[in-house]
Amino acid sequence: MTTAQQRLHHALDALDRTARPGPAVGGCEHCYTAGQLAALAGPPALVPNGLLHSVAAKGPDHWEDFPTLYRRLAPRILRQLTTGTLAVDGPLVAARLVAAAWPEWHRAELVRDVLDAWWPATLADPAANAAEVLATLAVATGTLTPWLRTWTATPTPTADRHLADTLDTWLHHGRLPDLRLGFHAELPAGPEVTAWITALPPHRIAPDQRYWLALVLDG
Repeated sequence: MTTAQQRLHHALDALDRTARPGPAVGGCEHCYTAGQLAALAGPPALVPNGLLHSVAAKGPDHWEDFPTLYRRLAPRILRQLTTGTLAVDGPLVAARLVAAAWPEWHRAELVRDVLDAWWPATLADPAANAAEVLATLAVATGTLTPWLRTWTATPTPTADRHLADTLDTWLHHGRLPDLRLGFHAELPAGPEVTAWITALPPHRIAPDQRYWLALVLDG
């Protein structure tokens, strides 16, 4: 386990310690049974994975108090999200965290610690999907700047392989200056991403990608 992964696990463990049962959950009775709603009010660790994944994806209009419910389940949702076991797209979870106003939660700094630790762990993990994680983090926090800054400061072979894969993903969209991130494409990212890429040392971008970048940016 790398130092970055250890930091992520420590952050997740700290967030886990905030998990508590809560009051009765009022929710959509067409989508959830009385037993499922009762389970959501019980210990978060006992919520079945299928139910957890459903709640992680459902919108606020399914719940009477969406922020409270999402805060209660966030430790498990984020642990599964950051360890690749949540059957929900990261950018969708990010949109739900924003809808639940996570920066206003009690001990919100622990959520931020998880997000902060997830990115270095991603850049160190050859199997990670850096493009999706970056979109998740950017939407959840409303900014690309700190994540791109960390990427610039991580010129490792693994981070640069993620950079090449992510550039392929972005170039697939066509005109990079119009790039938008997020499950709903809610975050304009093109101008900042373009400025960041063009400021990177040339050796961090493969010659064929530099060629296609020039075509996209000049076109």
